[in-house]
Amino acid sequence: MSFTVNMDEVLQQFANVFGSLSPLVWPFVGATLALFVFGGLLTLFRRWSR
Repeated sequence: MSFTVNMDEVLQQFANVFGSLSPLVWPFVGATLALFVFGGLLTLFRRWSR
């Protein structure tokens, strides 16, 4: 029993889903990255100020 999967269609479907979700996801990604960078800078500044 063998079946062939058309990868072009599967990838196109993933692209459609990701394209429709990305406007909702990117603000969360940006906020998480900003918090991570800010926390790292704060830690470095605390160590430097001692």
